[in-house]
Amino acid sequence: MSSCRPEDIVCFEVGSAHVPAWIGSQRELGADWSALETHARRGVIRIEACGDRVSIRGTTRTGLVILPSGRRLVLRSKVPTHTLLEWLAFLGDFPDLTSWLREAGVSPGDAWHECLGRLFLNALEHVTRHHLKKDYVAVVANTAEIRGRILATRLARQFHHLPRVPQNQRRRSHDTLYNIVLARALDRCVRLLNEHHPQDLRRFSLLREQWRSIDRSLDDPAAAVHLAQWASPPGYRTALQLAQLILLGATLDPLSSMGGQAFTLSLSHIWERALRRLFAQVAEPTGWQSVADDRRTRRWDDLTGNQDAKRWLTADVIVERAGQRWVLDAKYKRDFGQESRTDRFQVCAYALAFEADRASLVYPTAAPEVAVRKLLSTTICAKGIEIDSLALPFAAGPERCRAVLADIAVCDRSEPG
Repeated sequence: MSSCRPEDIVCFEVGSAHVPAWIGSQRELGADWSALETHARRGVIRIEACGDRVSIRGTTRTGLVILPSGRRLVLRSKVPTHTLLEWLAFLGDFPDLTSWLREAGVSPGDAWHECLGRLFLNALEHVTRHHLKKDYVAVVANTAEIRGRILATRLARQFHHLPRVPQNQRRRSHDTLYNIVLARALDRCVRLLNEHHPQDLRRFSLLREQWRSIDRSLDDPAAAVHLAQWASPPGYRTALQLAQLILLGATLDPLSSMGGQAFTLSLSHIWERALRRLFAQVAEPTGWQSVADDRRTRRWDDLTGNQDAKRWLTADVIVERAGQRWVLDAKYKRDFGQESRTDRFQVCAYALAFEADRASLVYPTAAPEVAVRKLLSTTICAKGIEIDSLALPFAAGPERCRAVLADIAVCDRSEPG
């Protein structure tokens, strides 16, 4: 990591309180400007330009993007890193949070990507010291001693190599699927580390030397990463979960199906999944039961709309209780209290399409306060429908959100009547 690298572009997501946008000169950005425009078109960042003056904000992703010059675009969230880790653990995408966070040298103020890189180094050190093992793998060999299945077709083409015979053998090796996945994650991990923390770089260098002999080749990297999550020996689980975030929890490189020059997490995707998980956990005390996933999509009745998946209406959450139906739309925005016209019309469409008694826009907030805003009460064909907006304290973590959601779900206004 070169000390000549330009200073990081650090920006917070739109709506982060009291945090200004990154402001600089388009001319000074040079070759990085085109890449930044591309990320803006993809919705990763929001750019506002006035002459040569440029301001940059994040949108709904957190992490790191490597720009062509080597400069890093750092996207920070309104949610503290340790709280984001709690949500990932809540969703099963991250190891359980225990005292090992402190042992790894992680603090609440660390950026997400730095935290991920440091935790991975810590987990890989643990694997290297206590669990690194060989296993039987299939290898192609050309030897005079027959110790495997002869490859007859290859032998017919290589008679001139006799007495060496091509064959498939099983040998014990470190080049197992799970070790290869960890080695590839280690190669990418250095991009996440802070060059001003020499201790992390020393740890990386030592691990790279210890893992340098392990093969890195994979025919289908994405499938291998998922397969390694369960086809691995004891002691590997934490390191492999972190490796999955490094390799696949980011913008994909279409040439390799692996994380390319971006290491970012979609906060909107996390919030949507979290809302479904929260309702699953409050189902027993509240009586609201989530419907099957295939019932969350409503197709249009005309032939064109029925076949075009982009036109289907898919609700994030639908729950039912005592003959009533409640539709919820997760919105990772700072728009509670200023719900846009588009969001209001969208949630009304969900209420109509799914014949719901109640439809809600659900916003995660950085504030500890909980709020419910009534947007519309109406009657269609003698059926009462209520449209509202909910604010849940996302920054307070899963436990607080679950308690708040349970209180809202058992509120009198949701009772049949």
